[in-house]
Amino acid sequence: MTDFASIYSKYYKRIYNYLYGQFLHRETAEDVAGSVFLAAMENLERCGPAKGKEAPWLFAMARNMAVNYRLKAQCRHEITVWEMHERTGDDAAQEEGTLESPSSCRACRILQKLTAEEREFLSLRYGLGLTNEEIGRLLGASPNAISNRYTRLLAKCRRIDEEKRT
Repeated sequence: MTDFASIYSKYYKRIYNYLYGQFLHRETAEDVAGSVFLAAMENLERCGPAKGKEAPWLFAMARNMAVNYRLKAQCRHEITVWEMHERTGDDAAQEEGTLESPSSCRACRILQKLTAEEREFLSLRYGLGLTNEEIGRLLGASPNAISNRYTRLLAKCRRIDEEKRT
């Protein structure tokens, strides 16, 4: 078995970045990341990963908890980050401190135009830093299919960005 403290220090930042990419809200990402590591700590002895297999175990938990959080938020009729931007506009959101820099504002505009599935797909690569092979195992697809999907999705992001500039 693996020591929880070493798992936490090794993976917290990656899990947090993935969740921040999902929610674009610091407090929500921190809350869900905390839940991931609490569940990991509680289940480490009983059903924890084999040595060296912590990443897929934690990433699967993070992904499932992000989905569960969204479902609970819908049941409570909470406003998501995406709805907030639609209701208040980008300028109002920037004044509220939701977006911290022009580049994150630009990225947020692009992300708003993507589906939740596309945002999650990008978060697996750039939030969690998973390889095509790891993502393929998680999603049940070949690494080649994952690579092709990324190529198409990044091209879509570039088109969205160019539309906004013109």
